[in-house]
Amino acid sequence: MSVDPTSSEKRPPRVSVVMTSYNQADSLAEAIQSVLDQTYQDFEILVVDDGSQDHALEIVESLRKKRPDKLFLLTHPGHVNKGIVPTYLLGIAKARGEYVAFLEHDDCWTRNYLMHKVEILDTNPEVGVMFSPYKVIRSGAFGIDMVLRQWLLRLSIVKTRAFDNFVNLLQSNNVATFSCFVTRRELLNQIPAANSSILAYDWWVLVHLSLKSLFYYDATCFTYWRWSTSSVIGRQTFEDHRDRGTKFMESFYVQLDRDIDNLDPFQKKTFLKYKEIFAYFLVFYRKPGLFSFLRFFNRSPIWALASLVSLIINILKFKHLKPN
Repeated sequence: MSVDPTSSEKRPPRVSVVMTSYNQADSLAEAIQSVLDQTYQDFEILVVDDGSQDHALEIVESLRKKRPDKLFLLTHPGHVNKGIVPTYLLGIAKARGEYVAFLEHDDCWTRNYLMHKVEILDTNPEVGVMFSPYKVIRSGAFGIDMVLRQWLLRLSIVKTRAFDNFVNLLQSNNVATFSCFVTRRELLNQIPAANSSILAYDWWVLVHLSLKSLFYYDATCFTYWRWSTSSVIGRQTFEDHRDRGTKFMESFYVQLDRDIDNLDPFQKKTFLKYKEIFAYFLVFYRKPGLFSFLRFFNRSPIWALASLVSLIINILKFKHLKPN
């Protein structure tokens, strides 16, 4: 049963924490508790359930009885499963906070996560996105590649000051996951609609946020990011993972191309440059070969090398998975 936070007569909180939930009841309570235990307490938690068939709703309701002022449950009409994009959009639409934080149902935060984010956003009005590193919780070897990935992508992150993240996000998602960032609600309302079937909705949101504001990296706290072979990615084949990823990147390049007149001159010049390079990335990543790699490398050595490492890691990772 949904409990709409917008019906509350109390003062809106500074932060709305949007949590999506789908058939991960065993880890959901820990995720919610990590928010309730924050040192910064001016928040609301909006758990948006996407038609879970396990006991997720019962867990949320039991926690709601203890903190009815903080915790709210939202569901789609008829308790149907609509997917990632409509589920996040429902949570964002009901959020009342000046800032919106995201936490996936199987992740959790350190206790000072919100405190640091709010402090920096309050004192840096030009910053629209605050993000943090993560620590991977994994079973076996699955997910160990994300540890290496974070180390490599940190090379593109500016420390201790605001920076433009647009160029980086045209190549890869160096923020990594919804669970790692907080943004301003007014900026979220400017994000264009996305295809409801995409999985990397966080990357879609981040690319468009990077057009509106600067980013800031906060290394003082972090997210515990759970990786499991029972996840959506863990059930994919390499080919499916590759095809979904490249089609998704095509979709946001198409969207940016469509909206190119809305970009400022520097953004427009940057996008047109990377749009050309992106064509070489697609050829190489979909049909790897020495010739396609050299053509890609000739136009963007760093992107080409990063893509080669990513391709090798993914081939090795998915080779050892047995999708259900």
